[in-house]
Amino acid sequence: MRNQLLLTMFILILAVYLSTPATAGINDGLIVYYSFDETDGKTASDVSKNGNDAELTGTAAWATDEGKIGGTLRLDGSASSAVDTDGADYINGLEEFSVSVWVKSDTAPHDRGIFIAKDPAGGDDTFTLRYDSAGRKVPAAVRLIKAGFTTTGGGIQYESADNIQTTEWQHLALTWSSGDPVMLYIDGVLDEPQYNNDVRTGSISNATKFIVGQGGKDNGGTSWTGLIDELRIYDRVIDANEIAELTSGVLPVEPTDKLATTWANLKQNRD
Repeated sequence: MRNQLLLTMFILILAVYLSTPATAGINDGLIVYYSFDETDGKTASDVSKNGNDAELTGTAAWATDEGKIGGTLRLDGSASSAVDTDGADYINGLEEFSVSVWVKSDTAPHDRGIFIAKDPAGGDDTFTLRYDSAGRKVPAAVRLIKAGFTTTGGGIQYESADNIQTTEWQHLALTWSSGDPVMLYIDGVLDEPQYNNDVRTGSISNATKFIVGQGGKDNGGTSWTGLIDELRIYDRVIDANEIAELTSGVLPVEPTDKLATTWANLKQNRD
């Protein structure tokens, strides 16, 4: 029995050792990381250690056993969200970025938001991502994902391919760099957008806060309906290999001990 336990410990430690280089890389440039693993209270802690915590509003609640990885944030569609009122401090001025997030919608199609960097006002601008039931470009896509940004060089609009919305868990990774087009990876696969012609130089501007669970069309008192998990913001463009790692699940940031780290890496649940 003792030898079996020692062998198990050795295998766990070896797994940690082999995974450490990749894990260190995936956290480079990480400025916000909400794991949404809390079980009580109203604060969504920023696991990146940068202190960019968010506060739950409305009926937003923890769903401790429903997350893609551990716990998650549950929103019921009624203006509930998680808000960092200081979000402008780290969003404005970004000349490149990546956002990685898991979402699971209760219904589809709809026009509910995943995140936005200001109070919703009816438009897709500043720094936002949402589900969109029908695009505005001609010919219009349906059941798509819409992104919009405001930069010092002008506005950017992105409309994904048709029929992307789902009620299953979905991983989204959004990247942009000054002078390059927006790119959206859906479950690790690069999207072929219906519209993506707004190539701008400059940096993100006009952010006033960071809101998880709302988008531009939620100005009528609505919000995401379902789950949002593992939201990360980077101040750099992550590559396809890193996106594949995030899609499959990664180690948490700065774990307290190696065995806990290994277990966290293995605990990913439900599709």
